[in-house]
Amino acid sequence: MNSKVIFTIVMCMFYLNVFAQNELSDDERVTIEQRVLEKIDDFISYLPEIAAKNNKSEDERQLALKYISKALDLFIGEGNEYEYEDANGNKRTHAPVTMQTTSRGRANAPQPMKRYLNRLMALPYQKVEVDSCKAIRIDKHLHPIGNNRWAGSAVFMQVFRATRDGRLVVNDTDEKQVTFYVDREEIEIGPNGEKIVVWTIKLGDMRIANKYKQ
Repeated sequence: MNSKVIFTIVMCMFYLNVFAQNELSDDERVTIEQRVLEKIDDFISYLPEIAAKNNKSEDERQLALKYISKALDLFIGEGNEYEYEDANGNKRTHAPVTMQTTSRGRANAPQPMKRYLNRLMALPYQKVEVDSCKAIRIDKHLHPIGNNRWAGSAVFMQVFRATRDGRLVVNDTDEKQVTFYVDREEIEIGPNGEKIVVWTIKLGDMRIANKYKQ
């Protein structure tokens, strides 16, 4: 008889880093906060679709790959290396964004997000459940990292439970921190020079925020 494994992820956003700098108005700050919450919620919602069940049919596998692509699109570089400008305006290449997980009370080494999602798809779990809650307090300051560009971080709680043959075999609770990047662009939309502001939000590395043995 094959073992049945139930995998539960409960993610609750615990802090959201949206303190304003002088360059951002209160309305802009609220817009950024809402967009970041939406990005994290989207990411959480894709995880059950990726890990839906083991022994996937080809159609189910293709659907899981579609959600992996949608998840990677939320991150800067979309799971690949990406270019950025340092404080001196020089272009540099950054490694792909990473995900850090824990196992039996120990923090694992961060792994590329693309690898994490593909491994999630291959895990032998029959069911995935994901719950989330709203952010309840602010973490660090949103800080400028270039012209019309800022970086910040959000922290959420993740509870990882795995059950085999009706028995709980994994029960980990992590506090995770995710970096996010904000780009502001003004686009001219009318003949008289009318402009609208377009915000682009991308997620970055996800890492363990609470202390674990490495």
